[in-house]
Amino acid sequence: MDADWPCWEIMKCNPENARQCPAYNSSSPCWEVMRKIDAYSFNICRDCIVYVIKQKDSIFSKEEIMDIMHRKGVGVPAAHGLQCPQYKVRGKENLYQGN
Repeated sequence: MDADWPCWEIMKCNPENARQCPAYNSSSPCWEVMRKIDAYSFNICRDCIVYVIKQKDSIFSKEEIMDIMHRKGVGVPAAHGLQCPQYKVRGKENLYQGN
């Protein structure tokens, strides 16, 4: 896995949504950005494929991670319903305004 692979590319976010996301222009990982906005968010991020594949000490092999990504539909265009879990849970207005 490429450690520099941004979350919005992994999750195939709509480009407009990606540009509005607080993690888009941040040098911090998306889960750190969300933790600063809402500490509870980290509980959601820990289950996100982006967080899982970015961990250096992951219990999953590269093959297992690729299988998980395939099963979750990562690589499928966002038109098929895949997007950042934070976007779904909190809603566009709250997430992108930092509330």
